[in-house]
Amino acid sequence: MANEKSDKHKSNSNHKLSSGLYHHLHNNKKLKIYLPFLILILIYSMLFIFYRPLTDLDTVLFLEISKTRTPLLEALFAVITKGGTFTFIILIILVLWIKGERRPALYLAVGLIVDAILVYIFKISIHRPRPYEVLSIQALELGDSFGSLPSGHTSRAFLCATILSNFYRKYLMIFFLIAISVGFSRVYIGSHYPLDVIIGAINGVFLGMLVVNLLDRHGLS
Repeated sequence: MANEKSDKHKSNSNHKLSSGLYHHLHNNKKLKIYLPFLILILIYSMLFIFYRPLTDLDTVLFLEISKTRTPLLEALFAVITKGGTFTFIILIILVLWIKGERRPALYLAVGLIVDAILVYIFKISIHRPRPYEVLSIQALELGDSFGSLPSGHTSRAFLCATILSNFYRKYLMIFFLIAISVGFSRVYIGSHYPLDVIIGAINGVFLGMLVVNLLDRHGLS
């Protein structure tokens, strides 16, 4: 009986400790800002370290995906990939603004600007050639000349999904399914390697979190 009470007391103490830690992390605004930023730094640091060992596997995976091409899927993904363009995201911002949804529109606009700068910096720093520049494969869409990694379309799609999910939580699954489709489309149409898309997705998610937490902290919540 005494052991049962002791175990119960320990269980309650552990629960209170974990609950207190959760609330501390959840309410720590500085941590909310710095954590996504630090994770991005860690990810890109690891990328620079393991970049070359990953490229061979990345190329093999890209070629395997390319073998599944069909005219119907090519046409489908050529349309889906437009969901990651600047034009499409700006259109979303304008629609939200006109409908009076000023906060999500503002958050998206800020995120889009920051994302464009960050993606550009990493593209020219890494300067990875696009698949169609080094492999015997035809791309359905030619990308910019800055480099292949990270995928800008994917980063914008996941940035948009992350920010919009903060305001319209019931559509979270839909937003991220669209973002995943955009990311896969970049590989399917031959514009990016899978690694470009994965890094772009991570970049978009954590940058979206950073923008939301930063703007919330400065009185826009």
